[in-house]
Amino acid sequence: MRSYADTRRRPHPLGSFLQRIRLTGAHTRVPRREFVYCAGWEDRTPFAELRARLGADPGWQVHDLPTGHDAMHEAPEAVAALLIGGETATELHDLVQQRHPA
Repeated sequence: MRSYADTRRRPHPLGSFLQRIRLTGAHTRVPRREFVYCAGWEDRTPFAELRARLGADPGWQVHDLPTGHDAMHEAPEAVAALLIGGETATELHDLVQQRHPA
């Protein structure tokens, strides 16, 4: 999978660091706030602190997937199940294990 990802890798657009965004407050009307934490690279992820903060916030639902950063390629069934909704953490873990048995 690494060779596939390497062929598609591009520099991050500079504008995303320089351009300001305008916040209107519309984010408060988003009906579902969900965060997917890719726990399979926990020793290197910069998102552990964010996962802890959002996990403590009742306005967010946090899902842990035992994948690396590229969950869509490593566990497409689990990601699709999350997008559709209704899967439990155990069901998501089982979907990942079916694709990548230990």
